[in-house]
Amino acid sequence: MQQSYKLLVNKKSLSLHSVLLTLLLLISTHAFAQSMNNLGGRLSPMPVTAATVKTITGQGQVRAILNGNTLNVSGEFSGMSSAATMAHIHQGPKAIPGPVVLRLDVSNASSGTISGTLTLTPELISALHAESLYIQIHSEGNPEGELRGWLTH
Repeated sequence: MQQSYKLLVNKKSLSLHSVLLTLLLLISTHAFAQSMNNLGGRLSPMPVTAATVKTITGQGQVRAILNGNTLNVSGEFSGMSSAATMAHIHQGPKAIPGPVVLRLDVSNASSGTISGTLTLTPELISALHAESLYIQIHSEGNPEGELRGWLTH
């Protein structure tokens, strides 16, 4: 009788440990997935040509949250040399310029906000997770781009 009680206790204990381990794995997986879908970036002056090195100024930050295939981008910038005219998401690895893939809304001022709610293709979702998407703000004085920042985890 005592041996079957020990066996029953060991089975219950093993079962409880299995449930706890499964819950821990589920929570960890969910937390990892959440962190992969929350990105941020620092916007910094990025000269496109040697002539613009002395004319670009400013800074900013952006946040991006991916929910399914919808990317919500928000952020702010300040201190640009002239008013912002447009903002885009470009695709390209760090430090390498790439093509425009999406358009963002931006304040028409030297300081302001940047935002957008965008639908991403599976290819752009992969690029986002590979940290190969960056935000660029163009300005009146630097139409080829004044601030740039890669979206990173």
